[in-house]
Amino acid sequence: MTHISETRRAMLRALLRLLRTAQRRRIATRSRYNWSVQARPSQLLPPGDWKIWLILAGRGFGKTRTGAETIRQWATSGQCHRMALIAQTITEAREVMVQGESGLLNVSPSWENVVYDAHTRRVSWQNGAIATLYSAENPEQLRGPQFDGAWIDEFAKFPHSEEVLNQLFLSLRLGHMPRVLITTTPRPSSSLYHLLERSDIVVTRGSTFENVKNLPKSFLTLVKNQFEGTLLGDQELYGEIVDNADVLWTPTLLEEHRLIQAPALVQVIIAVDPALSSHAASDETGIIVVGQDAQGRAYVLADYSTKAPPEEWMQRVGEIYRSFQATQVVLETNAGGDLLPALFANVVPFVPLKLVRAYKSKWIRAEPIAQFYRQHRVFHVGRFEELEHQMLTYTPKTLQSPDRMDALVWALSILLDAVPQKIAVWNL
Repeated sequence: MTHISETRRAMLRALLRLLRTAQRRRIATRSRYNWSVQARPSQLLPPGDWKIWLILAGRGFGKTRTGAETIRQWATSGQCHRMALIAQTITEAREVMVQGESGLLNVSPSWENVVYDAHTRRVSWQNGAIATLYSAENPEQLRGPQFDGAWIDEFAKFPHSEEVLNQLFLSLRLGHMPRVLITTTPRPSSSLYHLLERSDIVVTRGSTFENVKNLPKSFLTLVKNQFEGTLLGDQELYGEIVDNADVLWTPTLLEEHRLIQAPALVQVIIAVDPALSSHAASDETGIIVVGQDAQGRAYVLADYSTKAPPEEWMQRVGEIYRSFQATQVVLETNAGGDLLPALFANVVPFVPLKLVRAYKSKWIRAEPIAQFYRQHRVFHVGRFEELEHQMLTYTPKTLQSPDRMDALVWALSILLDAVPQKIAVWNL
């Protein structure tokens, strides 16, 4: 009897140990998925009646985890039922926001039954909440659907960031308090500065080093040694908006020269930086409209740049010429030579052409134009997202042709009588 009792007691002790171990594991698992315990205060939803929560922070801060946990909280609490997940591409949205190490699938416990359907680009929860993936490369996708919440990741690198925001805000029509979370490492851009001016925004700033307990020591040592004290380090590690010393224009400079409406103009010209092909890898044809007032100041009026065959963009230039009652078209002939103006005259007859050919670099030609902005001689009437992106990011090391910026430089060079030496100009 004594032997049997001892055996039973041993079995009970072993069973209790198993139960305690299982309970500890359950507690640890629950704690792992309890974001209010895991998060730092700067990663938790801020109080108040804000519409936009903007997180400007360095690499490794935990922006993706914060975004995923916020969407998870909105979905599981029933606060949001239809949400948008927006990255620069669908691939980035899937691989970072959904399937990444800190993405939605990995921050959600199995009992929440979160499912991603690649065919519909949807993340779904068992309570019926849905988050759909969108690409910032195609803002038009945001026309039609309605949302009560959204998460935008790496907003500062979007090529059409202003248009993405405009389309998204028009779609936030569900629920009593639709909200947007934007997570990004900052880059200088006019759209980011414009966003920071809003009254309905809460901004959280943070650095890489706030997340030291979750980052490898070797990584922290490497980035600190290599980037500490540099402009790139200020941007990528400390989340500061840094105006690049190697660029000709800054966001602040453009914002200081932005108008809602142009004054009376005495002349309008259209400048074209042509592309001779229109396949996927081709450059765009830069088409910029600029006017001048009686005091000699210049006003950027429109950007009609496009990727199209020569005959098509030439016809478009003719339509713009008539619409603005322009005085002439400035056409660069470096790429097309003598054939380009002949073709233009055939496609769009009776339009005065001023032909220009450059023998110096784009940078040298753009330098005096940037100086005109500092002298308050050039203003932008409205916002030109893609043109301004080229202006803010172009450096002598830029590989991609800044077609829109180049057309702008030609227009202002002619309009403000500032054609550099080594540039041929003649009328047709």
